[in-house]
Amino acid sequence: MAGPNHLDYRPVSTTGDKSKVAVFLDRDGVICRERDDYVKSIEEFEFLQGALEAIRILTDLKHPIVIVTNQSLIGRGIMSDAKLREIHDFMLRVISRNGGRIAGVFYCPHKSGDGCRCRKPSPGLLEEAAREFGLRLNESWFVGDKLTDEQAGQSAGCKTLRIPTNRSSALLRAAGFIEKSLRKSI
Repeated sequence: MAGPNHLDYRPVSTTGDKSKVAVFLDRDGVICRERDDYVKSIEEFEFLQGALEAIRILTDLKHPIVIVTNQSLIGRGIMSDAKLREIHDFMLRVISRNGGRIAGVFYCPHKSGDGCRCRKPSPGLLEEAAREFGLRLNESWFVGDKLTDEQAGQSAGCKTLRIPTNRSSALLRAAGFIEKSLRKSI
């Protein structure tokens, strides 16, 4: 089971949000460019075209947005927790300056074979976020670019959207779809 170390950053409270329906987003390949050699520094973190606008659109819906990401670089000794927090702090500052709001960033530091419950495709990170924020997973959305993202979302009971990795404006199109769906349910 994921522990408290997996909550990397929680800049805002979800109190007062329209509902406890959330939008979960994967990080690499969805928000930022996924690199073959991994994102290891702020200099290597590159927002995908349309990602900041998509997050602003989702923020305007008043539903919590939660980022869930596998970061095995930590478990493999390639990057420290402190360095990951530095990257996430940078990402969240830029998102905020562009009108977005992220409720939390949850990450799995383990390697693929470690057998943890937090590494996607397991639903542990989503379940941890649901406990932390009182979210209804069966009405929430998860947007990712990998089969493991889709499987994690489905295992948690979320509606899922799988978008192409590193595709400009893919998250923006997904945000438009989610916006229409959530507005219909009001």
